[in-house]
Amino acid sequence: MALRFYKIYDFQTDGEDVQAILSNRTVEVEGKRICLVRLPEGYFAIDDKCPHAGARLGSGKCTPEGMVICPVHRYQYNVKTGKGLPQQGDYVNHYPVETRKDGVYIGFEKKWWQF
Repeated sequence: MALRFYKIYDFQTDGEDVQAILSNRTVEVEGKRICLVRLPEGYFAIDDKCPHAGARLGSGKCTPEGMVICPVHRYQYNVKTGKGLPQQGDYVNHYPVETRKDGVYIGFEKKWWQF
């Protein structure tokens, strides 16, 4: 699977601590809304839209265990896998994130028509 990476944070202009640990927020990358989470071990990215009721997960809460809690009906999603709790029976897409010397990047699968 070929990935195209997009810079979310530029450490030179944004600083290296642009997002607090154990926080989440909505970012828009290439017209797509992403819930970006920062845990002690790094950044993680999942779809921002809760599949249950469509709320923005970036407006929810992040737990120390790496779960994002939907602000509407309290559904929970693991930021490393995208899986919801077993009783929910749902998931959100998750995306690779790289922290490089110059910033934080998110990867999306290249479409066959992209070069």
